[in-house]
Amino acid sequence: MLFKIALRNVLRNKRRSGLTFLGIGLGLTLVIIFQGVISGMDTQITDNFIRAQAGHIQLHAQGYEKKARLMSLDARVKQPDALAAQVRQIPGVAQVAQRIQFGALIGTRRESLRALGLALQPEQERATSPIAQSIVAGNYLDDQPGYALIGKSLAEDLSLEVGDVLTLVSNTASGALNAIDAEIKGIFYTGYAQIDSATVVITLADGQALLDMPGQVTELAVTLHSIDDTDAVAGRLASALSQDGLEIKTWQEAGAAIWQVLQLRRWLLGIISVIVIAIAALGIVNTMLMSVFERTREIGTLLALGNTPGEVLRLFLTESALIGVAGGLFGILLGGSVVGVLAVVGIQPPSALTNVIDAPFGTTIYASFSWQVLLLFCSLAMGVAMLSAVYPAFLASRQEPVDALRHV
Repeated sequence: MLFKIALRNVLRNKRRSGLTFLGIGLGLTLVIIFQGVISGMDTQITDNFIRAQAGHIQLHAQGYEKKARLMSLDARVKQPDALAAQVRQIPGVAQVAQRIQFGALIGTRRESLRALGLALQPEQERATSPIAQSIVAGNYLDDQPGYALIGKSLAEDLSLEVGDVLTLVSNTASGALNAIDAEIKGIFYTGYAQIDSATVVITLADGQALLDMPGQVTELAVTLHSIDDTDAVAGRLASALSQDGLEIKTWQEAGAAIWQVLQLRRWLLGIISVIVIAIAALGIVNTMLMSVFERTREIGTLLALGNTPGEVLRLFLTESALIGVAGGLFGILLGGSVVGVLAVVGIQPPSALTNVIDAPFGTTIYASFSWQVLLLFCSLAMGVAMLSAVYPAFLASRQEPVDALRHV
């Protein structure tokens, strides 16, 4: 009976109840869409950063970190094959790839530019590297020497195309200058400006020949079965390799600046969500207060007929809960549908955005869809609706029957 009366009261003023319902639903829709898109971006940025910046864990020779920004070749891993075999035996490790990062000068017949050189094992990273999955012209590398991949922006700056030959000039490990010619086999576009505008990729064998580092690398990229095992595996590696004098760095440490930006963005999303929820709560308070004032004599009649103040309180709370549930269901239906579509289709941001936001979210942004999140927001909408109605319901339950019946 309480539910029936509450439902009739909600439907009595359809326009006011409808506006409150839309306010809750549309506000919840915006929060769900923002949360889904930003959560999806965060997941992509984390995943792409891990794959582009040498895996979940990086192993370097002692002293590498001090000169990392200088692309120094002084700290080298001198027996990488044996070390990689040892690391693969650690529980939780999925793959180990050998890499060399170095500074280089890319030269053509017309001009030259400074670039970041990356020498890697193509077949080892074919399934995990974002570069391998972002070839827009030509093909990915194989183990055949004499070929290179180049970022799209860098290729445009140098007016290079697939099949053109470029010259890589770099200092060797001993400090001498050396150069090799490489034919462009593919052009990649990852959507990460830092990579697309400054990176050239060659095979590990070509890199070792260019830098005079036979059988040596600057880092081992360790990929794990699960990102959640990062700290545990890093601890196992530290114990197993304590005698080798290696530096161990996790992806959280390597990308500290990016994670600070992500935390700031989540904080801003939280502020926006609170503002939207506060606006919806004010709408509910306004609706319920107007209902109390308009129904003063009705409340007095209920109290005069023997209804207790507690029953009147529950009546108004039930009315507010009905509006909150209806608005919440509408919000998760509309917002969830949009997020579900964006999780499959994605959003392709303009290329100018990737230059402004220098983060590896890729060429397409996919939203993150979660039933748990939708149910959480629906429960939140109902809870906020009921909390917002507490004060108006309290006012209604505290009225004196005689005074209420005389109200005009």
